[in-house]
Amino acid sequence: MYDITALMIVKNGAERIGKALASVVDLAKQIVVVDTGSTDRTPIIASQFGAELYFYEWENDFSKARNYGLLFARYPWVFVIDHDEELNKQSFVQNAHLLEQPNVGGIRVHIVNHVQRGDSYTKTHHTYTRIFRNDPRIRFEGPIHEQIAQSILDAGFELIESDITIDHYGYSTINIDKVSRNRKILEKTLAENPDDDWSLFNLAETEFSIGNIEKAQSLYERLTDSVQLNPEQLEMVRIRLGQIALKKDEYEKVYDFCNFISEDQHREGLRLLVWGTALLMEHRFEEAKEIFDKPELQFSDMVDKNQIKNALEIISFLTKKI
Repeated sequence: MYDITALMIVKNGAERIGKALASVVDLAKQIVVVDTGSTDRTPIIASQFGAELYFYEWENDFSKARNYGLLFARYPWVFVIDHDEELNKQSFVQNAHLLEQPNVGGIRVHIVNHVQRGDSYTKTHHTYTRIFRNDPRIRFEGPIHEQIAQSILDAGFELIESDITIDHYGYSTINIDKVSRNRKILEKTLAENPDDDWSLFNLAETEFSIGNIEKAQSLYERLTDSVQLNPEQLEMVRIRLGQIALKKDEYEKVYDFCNFISEDQHREGLRLLVWGTALLMEHRFEEAKEIFDKPELQFSDMVDKNQIKNALEIISFLTKKI
């Protein structure tokens, strides 16, 4: 085991919490679970894995709940995991040496989101600071999609990248209650701080995920020139606006929004899918086929492979008829 405390905030997570805890129980010397009001078997399952269970009255603020949990952490490092996630144990063991670097205060890990929508299955990737020193100066900020990186830097530590991987299954189905909760928190945050582009981006993503296209578009359009978002998020803003333009048959706007090349294989694949679909809808079959044959699109986790197959079949069928 490692000198690390696994920290989890949860409410009614009985369906998946067992797998999450099983992925860390052999690695972390301490597991702290903060329950914010479960009415299912979540507390019982957590106790079965030897977790220290603490109850906290939910205040619509994830940072407050996580910071409450930090009060009980006893080991030099903290690892944050959610109930609908699973740590890749091998990736952690192979990167555990990073915990020995004295100047390091936070370690970024790869989050792989598994997204299931009916028969469509895709994966999205991003990095996030999930491992950090147990230091009273290091605390979470922000009521939703809470951040800790700035706190680590302010404490004089460095942030480093790692190859540690966490699989996230919370996007496998749309949880309307969760969406509604997140929307309320984000709207409250923006009412208090209208210039918070991080919250604006997450609200746009929330609206887009449930099909509120007009609302999402108005939010994304406010972010195209943001200096607060990172390059990864700015690329997603442009791709999302391209997807929305595609739904509205506004193909010239698709080309305007998606006229860039992403260095990330997966986002580049999604960008090409949007671009290629616009070409297909305009009956520019030769150009569309060239796009759909690109390896960046074929190997992108953000693209449903059935969409590629269907597009190529349509192109083949229609070109034979011409």
